[in-house]
Amino acid sequence: MRLKNKTAIITGAGGGIGGAVASAFARQGARLVCADINQAALDETVSQIDGAIGIVGDAGEEAHARDLVDAAKAEFGGVDVVVSCAIRDVPYLPVTELSVKDWQRSLDVNLTGVFLLLKHAIPVMAEGSGGSIILVASQLARAPKPGRAWYASQKGALLSLAKALAVDHAGQGIRANTLSPGPTADARFFSQWPSEAVAHAHAATLFERLGDPAEIAAGALFLASDEASFMTGTDLLIDGGYTAV
Repeated sequence: MRLKNKTAIITGAGGGIGGAVASAFARQGARLVCADINQAALDETVSQIDGAIGIVGDAGEEAHARDLVDAAKAEFGGVDVVVSCAIRDVPYLPVTELSVKDWQRSLDVNLTGVFLLLKHAIPVMAEGSGGSIILVASQLARAPKPGRAWYASQKGALLSLAKALAVDHAGQGIRANTLSPGPTADARFFSQWPSEAVAHAHAATLFERLGDPAEIAAGALFLASDEASFMTGTDLLIDGGYTAV
């Protein structure tokens, strides 16, 4: 099993991609601390995984980050993998129309929340044998769409953050990479369109379909496993060719 005896913290575990990552990790032997702000969605994920711990909270709050790391340490003895998949959406508007409040609300989770989680997780990872940090970014960091300035910039910042983490913590045996999905068939993506049929029609990939959350989770599993032991400071782009044209 590829993640046997590994402990992973997964934020956004109630979402389509986060839930798929949790399931994929569990099948490969990982011990999981799962987090989401949505109690019902988190419960659904955790109920399908034996021994998984679910902690509800706001990814933008430091106390929540500390709770996740403390739980992993107390229940499983440490942290080996961190997957940051939490996302806070705000209206898709250009910067001239986006409110300062919405900009800050998105930033608090999408970037500052990642910083807070890593601030507490990395020392625990370093106490052990190191591990893998996986920051879920987006193909839109490379190819923004109209109204996505807040999203593209914050996801782009994760690409730079992963590189900096790789440089800072390689000596502690910690790898850091981003995982950039393309348009993916989950509730969050479908919510942006009038219907699922319209969403599928806007896939904009070379395969003329949306990605499946399980396909994205397979990339996260690779990055978390020893198979990616020589991979750090880079981005794994799984976008169906979205950025190729």
